[in-house]
Amino acid sequence: MKQRILILVIIMAGGISSCTKFLDVKPKGKLIPSEVADFDHLLDNSNIAQWVFIDNNTGCNLGYLTDNLSLSDGIGNINYKANNHPNIDRYWAYVFRQPYKNPSTSDYFWDWGTYRSMAYFNNVIDGVRAIPNLSTENQQYAKTVVAQALVNRAWSYFITTLVYGPVYKPGAPNDTKTIPYVTSSDMGAPLPDLSTQEQAFAQVQNDVLTALPDMPEVTNWPSRPNKTAAHALLAYYHLFTQKYDSVVYYANLAWTAASKGGTDKLIYDYNSFSWTDPTNLINSTIKGPDNFLSAANSRENLLYRNLDAGAGRSSSSYPSDEVIALYDQANDLRFKYFFLTAPGYKTTYNNVVYDDGNRIQYYRGSKTNMTAGFSYPELLLMRAEGYARTNQLAAAIDDLNTLRRYRYKTGTPTLPVGSKDEVIQQVLDERRRELPLGSFKRFLDLKRLCLETGKPWCKPKIQHKIGTETHEGTVDSKDFILTISNVILKFNPQWNIPLDGRPF
Repeated sequence: MKQRILILVIIMAGGISSCTKFLDVKPKGKLIPSEVADFDHLLDNSNIAQWVFIDNNTGCNLGYLTDNLSLSDGIGNINYKANNHPNIDRYWAYVFRQPYKNPSTSDYFWDWGTYRSMAYFNNVIDGVRAIPNLSTENQQYAKTVVAQALVNRAWSYFITTLVYGPVYKPGAPNDTKTIPYVTSSDMGAPLPDLSTQEQAFAQVQNDVLTALPDMPEVTNWPSRPNKTAAHALLAYYHLFTQKYDSVVYYANLAWTAASKGGTDKLIYDYNSFSWTDPTNLINSTIKGPDNFLSAANSRENLLYRNLDAGAGRSSSSYPSDEVIALYDQANDLRFKYFFLTAPGYKTTYNNVVYDDGNRIQYYRGSKTNMTAGFSYPELLLMRAEGYARTNQLAAAIDDLNTLRRYRYKTGTPTLPVGSKDEVIQQVLDERRRELPLGSFKRFLDLKRLCLETGKPWCKPKIQHKIGTETHEGTVDSKDFILTISNVILKFNPQWNIPLDGRPF
């Protein structure tokens, strides 16, 4: 393996075994795939879904840059900083002190996440296309497998260019170079230059549009995108390009196809939930209408990707006061089941007692299975936002009330149609309540919404308090950009990015 190879952790096509308990693929007795089915099996490997912007202790520092999470003096300055926590990058992100990650070590987001996945996707795309003399039946099967790999690749690169790049600005050049859009599985091929954000966006759209005609309507596991997920990705993409008519078009295609069997099959009605042990909510599980509430193939998961399920609990963080205030605590069943009061962080350090007392904490990640990909509720909210921004206000409110019927106590009044700005704000508030507190969803929303100067949902700056200190970060700045590790940069001098010499 040459030193100039871009990715330090390359999983060759033969390395298809995994020891994790979901999305596991067993060896087929062949070292090198030679048939479409062999490549198809690669798309079930757990590494594709497990490490998307997740650190080695399964958290995500991107959530700590947002307004969703807070740290107490004890959690921040003792648990993370004084104790030299293995994921100290979460603390550095919270106080906006760069570099957030150690520039001298491998970056899990890069090596374990995006580019390890690319080894699978690119091997599948190149490998299937290189198989000679396919039968007519296998030709269509091959197209379907390649299409799924293309959409997988597009989703990963889209998220990655937004994390490692600046705020994308529709109508501007967007010529900042961010990441290499690697499309070849050949390790001997010349290494690509960094793509600008505009180039990455164009390639993402091209990958998805190329794949669409051959995308399957149904796949065997939600980590594998189907046509609905591909349409959802295009809707999400256009939230950032601000082409809101396209958001409506693609989100409507996706929702209409998915909901043919009824909305009940896509969204859990929280009015049907109950506790297995009402006397011990922290350790109790939730009884739902099926046994998949905590499974990756939960009915709500359209495209499954692992996330920071522990964000908001006292070992790592708390939900911010602002997030807590967003909920109708009397009627919103998400608050009832997931925002539970429990003993907070407590320790003694240098003879000083740090005791947070009882704190509201966020248990959704341990009570249900959520996704960093796409859920059906998010898809509905994307359509609602598209409707609101194209002045189809009644349709937007209808979508909001559809979701609220499943999330609020039966009998809670429906939302009326207000002004355009009021409806957009209601959609965005519901989006924030519905999506995970941690991981990258809110992080990316802040980056797209910061462009709408003067609107109530625009936040140019984020403030975090810890103890008596206040720290501030600017969204449209380096504060919301991750940097490429020196481990990668030193083998790619052609990118002309100097090594990061800042102390960590």
